[in-house]
Amino acid sequence: MDLPELHEFHFVIAQSMRIRLEELDVFKGLHKISRSVVRILLLLVPVIKREHDWGKQRDSCYKYVSPDPNENRVHAHAYLPEDLYRKLKLIHQDLNFFSMGQIVRFFIKVFFKLVDEYKEDVLKELERMYKEWEKEARGSRLTLRQYIRQLRIVVQHLRPRKRIITIYDHRFMPFWRLRL
Repeated sequence: MDLPELHEFHFVIAQSMRIRLEELDVFKGLHKISRSVVRILLLLVPVIKREHDWGKQRDSCYKYVSPDPNENRVHAHAYLPEDLYRKLKLIHQDLNFFSMGQIVRFFIKVFFKLVDEYKEDVLKELERMYKEWEKEARGSRLTLRQYIRQLRIVVQHLRPRKRIITIYDHRFMPFWRLRL
């Protein structure tokens, strides 16, 4: 039996975020911070993908762990599945976040905002939102001819010495590198 590879991820959160994670009653029976963080991130995978596709550059700006300078910061560990960790690494690189801990805190805050707005119906609302996004994506999906045309345009505008295109697989790992 193949167990999924887990990546031990260490980050810092504010004491208030830790307390809120421990008291989160959306996930019945999960009292460990690691499990709650992993569950939140796995629930938000479509949100993570959307942020990766459409999010703004962060210019590697440092964001405080807490707006209150007197609030305690605590260390946390999360055991992330390898594909989730790879997605976060790609966002870190592509959107130029200061740290991966900042990314995790960002998505936890997004989830908390959703919980505040939708209360115990947050899971139903996320499901509804994801179905709507999928319908929207199907409606705007490119044909093979359009993909090839788009690739040709991209290749034409590459600098002469930088003619490498990396294609990633479904686990966000480099699958194929084209040297043109």
